[in-house]
Amino acid sequence: MKQLLTTVLALGLATAQAQTITKLWQTDSTLATPESVLFTDKQLYVSLIDGGPWEADGKGGVALLDAQGKVTNAQWATGLNAPKGMALADGILYVADITEIVSIDAKTGKILKKYAPEGAEGLNDVTADGRGTIYVSDSRTGKVLAFKDGKAEVYLENLKGVNGLKWHNNKLYITGNNAFIEYSPDTRTQREICKLENGGDGVEPWKDGFFVTAWSGYLYHVDARGNRTTLRETHQTNKFKTADIGLDPAKGILYIPTFFGNTVEAWTIGK
Repeated sequence: MKQLLTTVLALGLATAQAQTITKLWQTDSTLATPESVLFTDKQLYVSLIDGGPWEADGKGGVALLDAQGKVTNAQWATGLNAPKGMALADGILYVADITEIVSIDAKTGKILKKYAPEGAEGLNDVTADGRGTIYVSDSRTGKVLAFKDGKAEVYLENLKGVNGLKWHNNKLYITGNNAFIEYSPDTRTQREICKLENGGDGVEPWKDGFFVTAWSGYLYHVDARGNRTTLRETHQTNKFKTADIGLDPAKGILYIPTFFGNTVEAWTIGK
């Protein structure tokens, strides 16, 4: 009887701690293939591919949204190809754009410079460590590049399909090798947190866990023990994907770009 009571209490505690999300708003379907959302205190930056995911066609750009999902500037930055992940550092927005790292003035949207790292083939996500280094994943070569002072070098390699990156608490969190991985620079070691059999895309820390997406249409919550819970599935539609997510940590709002759905969704995170 005692053992049964303990099991029931444990199951009840697990249920109570399960993460939940509730839809807050969705934009009109006017965003041209949104791939990534980056939250700031004032607005949302949204990268727009507006064409083939890996086509250098010059059609891509970055749009601005307000906190209520209104598109305030659909052509804030233009002249890109197929922009994906973004990161802010010292007033500059860094964007991964196939074979280039593009720096953009975060206030004006003016393109400052385009850098072409040697050997880059499929630059995808971007994160900043707060100390001047930008990390960029290359999904086609399985590498993570470290970019600083206009120069890029190989930081990690042998990460098949590497995509999502997030620098958090002095560690680099990665989706690659069909897994969610923690890399510790101090010891130069990798730890697999959980499997991602559908691949991985966006990564955002939340309290003592993470939200992680798979582009094909999965949103997961991964807790501190590496337990993965599926919160949302849209893979059945072949339209509404779950690409590179953004997060407002103060208000607890998760932003999901739907890619072929041409929208951005906002979801309130439950307690």
